[in-house]
Amino acid sequence: MEQQLPACFVRVARGDGVYMTLTTDVVVVGGGVVGMTAALAMHLRGFVVSLVDASTCKVNLDNIDRRVYALNRTSIDLFVALGVWQVLEQSRVSPYEKMHIWDAISGKCLDFDARLVGEACLGVIVEEAILKQALLQRLGDLGVQCLFDSPVREVEVRGDKCLVQAGAMEIITSLLIVADGANSIVRELLRVPIVTKPYYQDAIVATVQTEKVHQRTAYQVFHPEGPLAFLPLADPYHCSIVWSNTAARAEQLMVAADSDFNTHLTTALAGKLGTCTLKSKRHSFALCMRHVQQYSGANWLIMGDAAHTVHPLAGLGLNLGLTDLSVWLALLDTNGGGSWNMRLLAAYQRQRKAEVTKVIYMLGGLALLFSNTIAPLVGMRGLGMQLCDSAHFLKRFFISQAAVL
Repeated sequence: MEQQLPACFVRVARGDGVYMTLTTDVVVVGGGVVGMTAALAMHLRGFVVSLVDASTCKVNLDNIDRRVYALNRTSIDLFVALGVWQVLEQSRVSPYEKMHIWDAISGKCLDFDARLVGEACLGVIVEEAILKQALLQRLGDLGVQCLFDSPVREVEVRGDKCLVQAGAMEIITSLLIVADGANSIVRELLRVPIVTKPYYQDAIVATVQTEKVHQRTAYQVFHPEGPLAFLPLADPYHCSIVWSNTAARAEQLMVAADSDFNTHLTTALAGKLGTCTLKSKRHSFALCMRHVQQYSGANWLIMGDAAHTVHPLAGLGLNLGLTDLSVWLALLDTNGGGSWNMRLLAAYQRQRKAEVTKVIYMLGGLALLFSNTIAPLVGMRGLGMQLCDSAHFLKRFFISQAAVL
């Protein structure tokens, strides 16, 4: 069932080259989760906001969305503060209380439990469609102007203003927030320098049914070809998978018959949840690290996948983007919340570039470490996992760090 958009959501298309002109405080480009959350947060701080996106932004809630997010505590707190969590369809939100991680080569494992840090859960798994529907509802309830079917064609920085041509609109804004995804058009128009590096892996995502209940536990196994993650959904027998493999292996798995794929998947998880059966179509995509070298300019800033993409092995992608926004909001609030300046934009650049760089190196290092089959390295990482599993203070540290990234 597709959700009807509220009246304040405008779909426009370019006509005969004549633009309607709009002046606003903030333009957010990007109708994904980060973009909609940014538009909502800036509106609630009293700014006149226009959200622009090239798509129709339709949400289908009939089936389980194969794209899901593992939200950490910081992301959840942000959604609560913005009133999004309160309108989220809770029956399709899945808290997970434990994580079971192991190395397929050494057999060593690492377990995390929310009780170690006195929390009810380590995080929650939410379908993208459910999250976007809640954001659309909040934006509609508050009357935030959203311009869909409006691809951005031009961006021009003019002194202390930005001019954005999108669809049939020409928008003059004091601040441009760029959140239009990994293949950002606006990033390209602004000529923001970016570093890219392939991980030489493809990820397969799908929804599966398991023979055994998942017991609100997230599973991840590291194979030399790449990690496999099972993320528990609201149904105790349903999980969302993210299976990273070499491109050649991923291609084989994508064309395999469902029965063969199910067998390979069950084996890859070592049968820990019994027989696994596909409940959705498979989708694959190439994994690539991207990182902008400039997070802000005179009157613009960039966040989310438009600023960085990382390996999905720790499920940090959306959380990093929402932390971008949280850092910007904290800087804005510290400055009185009513205005921004170059100092604030520069502070955002310093904080996020440094923190995201650390995460990129950490995830790249983990991916490289667990793909290596040299015996001494296998033994060392196995010993490291064993020692970490017996040290509760280290586990508490890792859980606390994952909660704020």
